[in-house]
Amino acid sequence: MIIYILFLGSGLTGLIYQVLWTRLLTLTFGVTTLAISTVLTCFFGGLALGSFLGGRWVDKRGRGFKWYGYAEIIIGIYALLFLWILGLNNDVYVLIARGMNLGFYGQNIIKFVLSIIILIIPATMMGATLPILSKELAGKWSSFAKDIGNLYTVNTVGAVAGAVLTAYLLIPSFGIKAIIITVGLINIAIGVVALLVDRAAAPGKDDALGSELLEGTHIMSSVVTGVGEMVPARFSTIILFGFALSGFTALAYEVIWSRVLTLILTGTIFAFAAVLAVFLTGIAVGSFVVSRYIDRVKNFSIVINTLAVVEILIGVSSIAIIILYSKMPEFSFYGSITGARDWGEYVYVNFLISFLVLFVPTFLFGTTFPLVCKIYNSRMDHVGESIGNVYSINTVGGIIGSFMGGFVLIQFFGMQTSMVLMGVINVLIGIVFLLTNPFGKKKTGYVLSSLGAALVVFVILILPDNMPRAIHESYIMEGEKILFYEEGPAATVMIAHRPGRSLVFSDTRLWVNGNLATAAYYEGLQINRFQGALPMVLHPDPKDILVICFGTGTTFGTLSQFDVDGVDNVEIARTVTHGAPFFKSENSDVLNNPKSNIIIDDGRSYLEVTNKKYDVITEEPMHPALVGVVNLYTVEYYELAKSHLKEGGIMSQWIPLYALSVDDLKMLTATFQSVFEHTTIWIANADIFLIGSSEKQSVNYDRIKERLAKPNIKRIMGEIDLEDPIEFVSTFLMNEDAVREYASGAPLVTDNMPLVEFTGPRSLSVNTIS
Repeated sequence: MIIYILFLGSGLTGLIYQVLWTRLLTLTFGVTTLAISTVLTCFFGGLALGSFLGGRWVDKRGRGFKWYGYAEIIIGIYALLFLWILGLNNDVYVLIARGMNLGFYGQNIIKFVLSIIILIIPATMMGATLPILSKELAGKWSSFAKDIGNLYTVNTVGAVAGAVLTAYLLIPSFGIKAIIITVGLINIAIGVVALLVDRAAAPGKDDALGSELLEGTHIMSSVVTGVGEMVPARFSTIILFGFALSGFTALAYEVIWSRVLTLILTGTIFAFAAVLAVFLTGIAVGSFVVSRYIDRVKNFSIVINTLAVVEILIGVSSIAIIILYSKMPEFSFYGSITGARDWGEYVYVNFLISFLVLFVPTFLFGTTFPLVCKIYNSRMDHVGESIGNVYSINTVGGIIGSFMGGFVLIQFFGMQTSMVLMGVINVLIGIVFLLTNPFGKKKTGYVLSSLGAALVVFVILILPDNMPRAIHESYIMEGEKILFYEEGPAATVMIAHRPGRSLVFSDTRLWVNGNLATAAYYEGLQINRFQGALPMVLHPDPKDILVICFGTGTTFGTLSQFDVDGVDNVEIARTVTHGAPFFKSENSDVLNNPKSNIIIDDGRSYLEVTNKKYDVITEEPMHPALVGVVNLYTVEYYELAKSHLKEGGIMSQWIPLYALSVDDLKMLTATFQSVFEHTTIWIANADIFLIGSSEKQSVNYDRIKERLAKPNIKRIMGEIDLEDPIEFVSTFLMNEDAVREYASGAPLVTDNMPLVEFTGPRSLSVNTIS
């Protein structure tokens, strides 16, 4: 029992580390798909290495709870030092990236190397814990699967708790730094308890528990000399390779399913936590259930066939849920995501939808680990090596699957086809296991293989034509038509148009990952053009401009119409820029303007590595309640942006009034003004604009009048009724003293305490504009 309790704690702390360390590293590296994949690849690579080495280590040195204790203490000590190490890591990255002008690929190679350096030690220790404890706990072949399944289950249950607690309680209550330090102390405590338990254990236990060999009619010979020899070596290789492919599909599914669910669930931190928690819960329950059944099976052929059938069912169910995804907007509870009556309903529906679509395939995935361990292990004195091999090969497959899912499958095949391809791979894995089963009857293998193949073909034939597009069609209004749809590594983009409503405006809307980003009808056009014009008429002589986020390109295009030397635009998702031609009249065909320059990168990451300074920086990201967006609303980000402003430079920040509480608005305002002491507020429709500078601002009416009078500026501002300088100035809302009084006492949004990401979602279904 003490082993289970401690390993539950290991699972909890491990998931917390994964979430928080990834979050901190991507503050500097960026939240691009490539940056996140780089960090996770290094983390999971460490797990695989630790499992591989840990199993061999514990087999050579004999049973001993102490090795687990030492690993946990090392993890804990590293966690206590992590923030200091992270600071050095970030300084090295910025120094290299700024000094060497490495370009896109060079920067990502540096990110990969530095991620390995910072994560390899703790991740390797984490990976070693499962084979070490397997050696300690698995005492009899007759209960081997149950013992391993219990370990895997309690560790995964701990990870579920870590996922939920991190999102719903820990970060908004205590902040990231305090959590890492506390969790590090918990790891040290776990390690100390393990050492004490090991010291108190009776001597001589290694000799008593290491000698039991396999029993049963399936033993190939009377002498078993090595791992995997209870079955032919060829079949052992097939099992490991198949399990690697299964790991490949599992992580590819996770990437693809998460992307699909962002189209159904609003992409908040709580939605992602629900998806992760349900994914891990399915794995935990599957492992728990099958580990209680498989040890009672005396016919080893049935164990192998069970694994094969499970793989076939994973493939079939993972393809079949495409139908469920496409029908989701028709369910009565679907509207509760955006129209929840209260916070409790919002949370409930997130978990309900995640459970409906994910539980069956993840349950089946959870059954595979105990089954493969039972098949692959042949000697109880080589448990560590066996479990290490199984876990590490599956993890390596998962690393490749995660990378391929984000960068190859979705981009080149789309979400639906990618899910079908992964499902077919799982079915083929099962068929290969059936046909190569060395203890099974060939007739049984042929029959089950044929049934599996027929079932997957049938499911594929009844699939909808394009499930993600069908989900998007539920967003649009009557008479609205989809003009553009593209699935890319970082975003799924849809542009829809409703003709005939206006003679002046195109009434075209842009959706990014299921969220309405902006629109080209009057209100949207007014906000975007005003965002571009405002800092340009306030700054005395703006020449070098930076725009963070692209959207329809309207703000970018407005800025390029002024007398400037150049305008840089940083956009995280290249797919978004592909929609620019559909807004050509609104964005002044900005992509063909020689003054404009598109940079595909995370806005914050770009500022970390560039040496360039600007007269004006303007940003209009997605709503701050959406996951990851808060990185562009923190004190540290504004300090970084301020360091890239020239003397007298201006920072312009868009803040929505919709779906944002008064407390959150004050918090965001206070955060901005804490860096830009001289802050004013301007308003257009249901949005405000914070204008910040290091110097006291003044509104020069003559300058505004002169710049608005230029023919091209007058034309584009006239379309939104702001070409008159008096009308333009009337958008002024608060001077810096009023701003200071309004935001007084509000907490600040920081990298350590990104509060608005956790408070913001509570207002998404509330009418806050009034």
